[in-house]
Amino acid sequence: MLRFAEEIVLLALNDETGKISRNVPEQSLECAIAGALLMELDFMKRIEADPQNIVLAKSDPTGDPLLDETVSLLGKVGQATPIVKVLARLMVKADEFESRLLASLIHKGILKEQNKSFLWMKGERTYPMIDGREESEVRTRIRMIILTNTLPDPRDVAIISLMEACRLYRTVFLNEELGQCRKRIAQIAKMDFIGQGIARLLQLTDSKSLEEIAAS
Repeated sequence: MLRFAEEIVLLALNDETGKISRNVPEQSLECAIAGALLMELDFMKRIEADPQNIVLAKSDPTGDPLLDETVSLLGKVGQATPIVKVLARLMVKADEFESRLLASLIHKGILKEQNKSFLWMKGERTYPMIDGREESEVRTRIRMIILTNTLPDPRDVAIISLMEACRLYRTVFLNEELGQCRKRIAQIAKMDFIGQGIARLLQLTDSKSLEEIAAS
């Protein structure tokens, strides 16, 4: 099973270019990756989330270096930290996390790395999918839940919440479909505390820098 953060990266990639879709703002993707890492820890019972805070429940190694690094940014066991503050701390490292997630997807045989060069110009790195099966499965699952009113399981609620908070739905649904599905996406997204925290953080970044929020 792919991690939430890996599914988010696959949703954000443009199938044709192998690059992050133009429909996905950089800050939104960074926030989605940060939220996805927290959601993974939540499902592993390593953290507890409420509408405002994250509490670290266990600090022992997870076996996943990326998740262990996330744990190291959460403070002491039993300590409550505002969700927006934790997300901001993770977003500061989002570029590094994105590179490591892409490397993981390459290692798993889902993406391949290409460098496109033109004469003397430096090559542009792209990440086309090898067969697109995993990405197609994620998109198909989300589309079925939203368009057919299928009851989502907890992991589906989490990924849809990330998709809503970071406006990734434009990479899954056609423009003409958005009118009929936006309300249901928003309803499902309200079920997840971390997704709600992402939405609050993105509002805060209109007036404060990530560094300010992380240090507050």
